[in-house]
Amino acid sequence: MGMNLLLGSAVFALTVVVQVIAVMALVGFLKRRGRLDRLDFSFWYGTAALSGSMLILFAGHLLQVALWAGLFRWIGEFQDFKTAFYHSAVNFSSLGYGDIVMSDQWRLLGPLEAAGGILMFGLSTALGFAVINGIFRLSKAQVVQKPDSEQ
Repeated sequence: MGMNLLLGSAVFALTVVVQVIAVMALVGFLKRRGRLDRLDFSFWYGTAALSGSMLILFAGHLLQVALWAGLFRWIGEFQDFKTAFYHSAVNFSSLGYGDIVMSDQWRLLGPLEAAGGILMFGLSTALGFAVINGIFRLSKAQVVQKPDSEQ
């Protein structure tokens, strides 16, 4: 059990780093697209901001799943990366099919990955809402800023 906790905690720490990098990439993306408080808001700006944000965060999640899959391969739990990645994605998303199970020796890694996945998806959800909130705020500010004749 101790080795499960040690290795699981180490990979969890790496997934946190990946998530932070994804968040910082998201911030950079939004800065390049323009600030969310600018007054020339458009439908396409909002679409690009939200779509780009979700794609960046999703790429981060795929990398996190790959890190867990790499651990599963490294400890010899799965013979190929494809199976390890599939199992990892099922764990990370808390889907829990159960069609592929880990050995008794390493099975605690599954719930550890699921707990980390829940936290990472929760953070991504919060970031998505923050982007949407910024888009709504910007859209509302633009309507308020226009003279009555332009509304």
